[in-house]
Amino acid sequence: MTTTKTPKLKQRAIFTNDAECDDMNSFLHLLLYANDIDIEGLVLSSSIFHYEGDPAQGIEPKRWAGGQWMWDYLDDYAVAYPNLVVHDPAYPTPDYLRSVTCIGNVKTTGCMDEDTDGSELIRKAIFKDDPRPLYLLAGGGTNTIARALKHIEDEYKGTPEWEAVYHRVCEKAIIYMIVTQDDTYKDYIAGAWPDLRMLHCTSIFGIAFIYNETVCPPDTLEVFKGSWLKPHILSKGPLCARYHTWFDGHVYPGEQDRSQFGSNESMRGGNWWGKEPHETYDMISEGDSPSFLYLIDKGLRGTEDPSWGGWGGRFVRVEDNEFNPAADYWASAVDDDCGPTQGKAYQLTRWIGDWMNDFAGRASWCVAERYEDANHAPEVEIAEGLDLAVAAGECVTLHAEASDPDGDALVFGWMRYDEADTYAGEVELVADGAACRVRVPADAAAGDTIHVIVRVSDGQMVAYRRVVLTVA
Repeated sequence: MTTTKTPKLKQRAIFTNDAECDDMNSFLHLLLYANDIDIEGLVLSSSIFHYEGDPAQGIEPKRWAGGQWMWDYLDDYAVAYPNLVVHDPAYPTPDYLRSVTCIGNVKTTGCMDEDTDGSELIRKAIFKDDPRPLYLLAGGGTNTIARALKHIEDEYKGTPEWEAVYHRVCEKAIIYMIVTQDDTYKDYIAGAWPDLRMLHCTSIFGIAFIYNETVCPPDTLEVFKGSWLKPHILSKGPLCARYHTWFDGHVYPGEQDRSQFGSNESMRGGNWWGKEPHETYDMISEGDSPSFLYLIDKGLRGTEDPSWGGWGGRFVRVEDNEFNPAADYWASAVDDDCGPTQGKAYQLTRWIGDWMNDFAGRASWCVAERYEDANHAPEVEIAEGLDLAVAAGECVTLHAEASDPDGDALVFGWMRYDEADTYAGEVELVADGAACRVRVPADAAAGDTIHVIVRVSDGQMVAYRRVVLTVA
């Protein structure tokens, strides 16, 4: 049977951050996926935790690291770039990334009273002639995004064009917000732009600061240890050496002592707010990474429907929310508990071992001058297709056809993602290597869906395909 290769989907995105050490780690991690995402902006913003201050208004800076670090990271990206393009020519040039890196609204928490380079970059990107959605990733507050939207409202509201402009913006832009780091979504966006979709990542423990078996699958905890991070990430050239870890000697400009995780030796033994003991080079945090990981097209198809789930988590539509019941608002879902790992974390951290190992593979690309000197992800397709109409009681066999660019042996695993589908009962899956037999329950009703995912691993990097069976 001949299969058609699924085209690689690249999403458009603008990443905003507030310059905390975990934003810096996420910024670095994102750069290694710049071949898989169309990055249209890297913008420094502010939050309740970090802002520049404004002497003219008597506002002192708060934990402010400035913005120079972004260009320093891009300088080290330039060092890695000749090797990165050996492994994928789609990596953007350093000069392109520098051209879309800028400062947004940073004077204080929630400031959105004036246009900035960052807000203007966002505003213009919204109106770009591109049929794809534009993901606005809020690793800090949403204030720079809010300023771009306020400019649009001020320009068009009350004019004959307003209704069309409003719907165009709401159809084009999607916000992915990491927790709540200022009030501009609540106080402005949710009310003025209720039809603009918000994906609110409300559960980040397991990838942000706290790592234990209650929030991460126990078999993934190794990737947070210095014994893993040192050889797999930190040793892979000057860019990856910037990755912030515990007691590595990094000093964060403007940061308070209680958050100087790299240099404050008094925090050893769990003597910090998170209480967990850490050793040198253990992971600190990547709290903002789910925003861009949601966009990585590994075959999970998460961007097709927020309730399906993917590397950036799974979401449910919530009308009874604190912002605006009429808003197109989605919050982090709760999957079933998996052993000691709580479902509210597991909806995100179920994938963490895979995305950290994939990150390690790409870190090696930074220093591998030849294609054959590093690992690359396998590819997989489903012979029968990804969207299948089935009958109640029918037995369907799925066949995965996979290849590996390095010739590595592949391991196949199959699962039903029952929290993502709509059939409420049990489904029988019988896996046999690259094939899986699925028995559609006899009591399945028309319209019920069953999500079956194949995971293909070469021992480090993975590929997936999600098949959605819909009962006719």
